[in-house]
Amino acid sequence: MKTERLYLLILAFLLVPLSGIAAQYSPWSYFGGLNLIYNSDGEGVTVIPGMQPDGIPGGLSSAPSPLAGFAGAEYRWPLTPVIDFAPSASFYTVQYLFAEGRALPAEIENRTAFVPSLLLDASFLYHIEKDRFLYSFGGGPAILARYAFLESGVPADAINPGEKLNAKDQVKAVNSYFWGSLRWFYPMIQAGVRYKLETGWGAGLTVRAGIPFFNVWSQPKVPFTDSFMLLAALTITPPISK
Repeated sequence: MKTERLYLLILAFLLVPLSGIAAQYSPWSYFGGLNLIYNSDGEGVTVIPGMQPDGIPGGLSSAPSPLAGFAGAEYRWPLTPVIDFAPSASFYTVQYLFAEGRALPAEIENRTAFVPSLLLDASFLYHIEKDRFLYSFGGGPAILARYAFLESGVPADAINPGEKLNAKDQVKAVNSYFWGSLRWFYPMIQAGVRYKLETGWGAGLTVRAGIPFFNVWSQPKVPFTDSFMLLAALTITPPISK
């Protein structure tokens, strides 16, 4: 009899996560938004240099901090009544060049590398239900898988004024930079809210931040905030299938 009660308690514990608000939604959510990638190049510069005597243009090598559009999907797996494992994937693209020993976001007229990027996030989320709202907070490790290709329309032997590497060699240098010094590892933190509509669908907003801890040890030295990512997305979650 005691053994039967123990089995019933274990079964009840396993079924509890499926009985809350999360069970009313599909485990899948889909989202789209904007990713602000902070570029520290030029930080502290107050006077932009003009044309150099040898004809090299003045100004900075890179572009301002890019704002990349992204889209993706998330799957929530209940671990306890209030904690979910929520892996997600986000896809976006950015244009880069290689200068000053770094891969830098590029203006369209100076770009040499086209970089598709896949952010694989493995977060753990604590959620709170209140009326029609579901609030989530948490974080976890993430991998930024990105690979540079020669930008379409840019000759492989093209060299920007004031640079030493041609476009083909810049692309190789950009890839070496991305995959060196753990620059592909991005711990993430996030917060989000979801509202349940009358139809059973959920609509919400999620904000995530990617922390570039690799700046502590990587070379060349840059401000810790360089390459910090702030992702804001609108989310939609269908009701659970019956």
